[in-house]
Amino acid sequence: MISRRTGTAGGKRVQIVLGVHTGHDAGAALVRDGKIVAAVNEERLTRKKLYWGWPTLAIPEVLRLAGVSARDVDAVAVGGTSGSAKEFGEKGYRDLGFARETMSKLSKGPVAGVLLGQQTGVSVVRTLMKLRHAVTKRAMKKQLLAADVAAPIHYVDHHRAHNASAYHTSGWEDCLAVSLDGSGDGYCSRVYVCRNGRMELVNSIPSYHSPGYYYNYVTHMLGFTPLRHEGKITGLAAYGDPSACIDVFRSRLAYDSKKTSFVNKGRWMTAECDYLENALDGHSRDDIAAAVQKNTEDVVAGYIRDLAAQSGAKRVVLSGGVFANVKVNQVLWERSEVDEIFVHPHMGDGGLAAGAALDHYFETNLDAGVPYEAEAIDDAYLGASYSDDEIERTLRTFDELDVQRPENFAHAVADKLVQRQVVARFDGGMEYGPRALGNRSVLCHTGDASINDWLNERLNRTEFMPFAPVTIDGRAEEYFKNFDANRCRATRFMTCTYDVTDKCAKEAPATVHVDNTARPQVVRRQDNPGYHDIIEAFGEKTGTPVLVNTSFNMHEEPIVNDPDVAVRSFLRGGLDALAIGPFLVTRSGGVSD
Repeated sequence: MISRRTGTAGGKRVQIVLGVHTGHDAGAALVRDGKIVAAVNEERLTRKKLYWGWPTLAIPEVLRLAGVSARDVDAVAVGGTSGSAKEFGEKGYRDLGFARETMSKLSKGPVAGVLLGQQTGVSVVRTLMKLRHAVTKRAMKKQLLAADVAAPIHYVDHHRAHNASAYHTSGWEDCLAVSLDGSGDGYCSRVYVCRNGRMELVNSIPSYHSPGYYYNYVTHMLGFTPLRHEGKITGLAAYGDPSACIDVFRSRLAYDSKKTSFVNKGRWMTAECDYLENALDGHSRDDIAAAVQKNTEDVVAGYIRDLAAQSGAKRVVLSGGVFANVKVNQVLWERSEVDEIFVHPHMGDGGLAAGAALDHYFETNLDAGVPYEAEAIDDAYLGASYSDDEIERTLRTFDELDVQRPENFAHAVADKLVQRQVVARFDGGMEYGPRALGNRSVLCHTGDASINDWLNERLNRTEFMPFAPVTIDGRAEEYFKNFDANRCRATRFMTCTYDVTDKCAKEAPATVHVDNTARPQVVRRQDNPGYHDIIEAFGEKTGTPVLVNTSFNMHEEPIVNDPDVAVRSFLRGGLDALAIGPFLVTRSGGVSD
C-alpha cells in the first residue's frame, strides 16, 4: 500500500489546469473549478485516427473552447511519468521502431518475465524509464512554451490518471476505482480506494500479466490492427464457440484470487504470439475470438468481484482500454454485487489528459484545504460546436447541395428516417471519447436486419458488431432486460451491452447482435434536446422510439469534427440526408433562402 502523494502547489489552490496526453490517442483537456470544460483528441483535428505524438492542435483548441488564454493556465498535468519518445514532431514518436525491435528480443527469453512480471523488476524498469523521461520532459516544456503555456508542469502516473478520470466524473465521493489496460508506466492495472476526493492505492499488477495483451495478440493474429480493431474481435466473438479452444487461453492467462492478480503463465509479445499461432492452428477465427473474449470476461469478473469484496465498495468506477470492451462490462455488471458501475466515457488512453488534469486539480486544492465536491459528468459533448451562420457559410461552398431549413426540424428528420433514409446528424459540441453520441452520428430505421451489410458497405467499413440502438429515457425498459433507470449512467455513454427483450428483437432487429445483446445509448432530454426530439418524433410516427446510431465518419477516419469535414463525409458516404445545425441537406441544387 502506498500513501497518497502530497500537494505540489505550496498550499496555493489552482483554478485552471491543462491536461496533456502525448501517447496513443493523444489529446488535451481543460479543467476549470474541478470540471472538464473542454476535451479534444488530436485525431479529430489532424484527421489521423488515434494520432500518436504531441497534441499540437488540441492544446490551443481546448483553450479556445474554454475561453481562456494560455497565460491563464495555473498548471499543466501530463498523463504518464515514464515517457516513450526521444522527441516529438508531426511524424509522432521517432523511436517506435527501436522499441518494437527491443520488445521482440526481450520476448524470446526469461528477461521479460523478470523485469515486467514482478514488482521488483517493475520498480527497476520504472526508475530507468524515468531517467530516460528527462529527455521527453525537456521536449514537452519546449512545446508548451511554443504554445505560450508557461505554467508549471506536473506528471501523473498513467493508471492514477486513468482512475482519476473515472472517479472525479462519477459524482460519487466514496467508491473503488479500477484501471485495466495493456500497459502504462509498468503496470496493467492499479486500484484505488476513493474517499472524499482522496485516492489511496491498494493494488497493482505488472503489465506482463495483462489480459489486454492477449486480446491484442488475437487482434493481430486474426489480421487486424492492435490498439485499433479490438472491437472487431468483440463482435466476431459472438459467432464462435468459446469451448473449442478456451483451454489454450486458460493455460496461458489465469486469475489468482489469493494474489488478487492476473497471472501470465505464457510468454510475452512476439514469443507468445508465435506460441498462440501454433496452438490455435486449425481453429476458426470465430472460435478464437470467442475463446479470448470468454477468458477475458472470466478473469476480469473474478478480479472485480474480489476487489469489491475486499474493499466493501458498493460502487465501482472503471477506466483503461480493457473496459472499452462492452461485453466485459456487461458481465461485470451481472456478476458483481455492487450497486452501480460507472465507466469513464473516454476509458482508453485518450482520456489520460482529462484524468491527469482532474487529479492535479483535486489533490492540490484538497491540500490547500478546499472541500471536495463530487460532480458527475452528464454528457460528453466537450468538443467544438458551430453557429448556424458558420454552418451556412460552409454549405454555400458546395454547389451539389440542396439545403432546407424546416420549421419543425425534428419531425422533418423523423420523416426521412421513417422512409428508411440514412441521415447523418451534425449539431452541438463534438463528442469526447470513442462513441458517437448523437452530435456526430449516422441515424437510420431499426427495422431492417440486413442494414449491417449494406450500410457498412456504403461507409466502406468491415464490422461484426451490429449498429447500436439509441432510445429515450422512460422507454429503455421496454427494449433492454434488467434495465434500471436508477442505475443506468453507463448507457448515456454507450459503454455496456444489455440482453434485449423480445420487443426489441421484433421491432429493432437492426440493433440486435447474434447473441441477443445490444449496446444502447439512452438519451435524456436535458442532455441533448434536439437529439431527443428526433427520436421521440420517430417513435410517435412508428411506435418504436429506437434508432440505429453509428459514428459519422468514413472507414478508418476519426469521427467528423467541423462542418466542412461533415459535408465531405456525407457526400462520400452515400448517405441520403444530412441534418446539420438547423439545416436539412440533400444532394443537388444550392442553398435555399
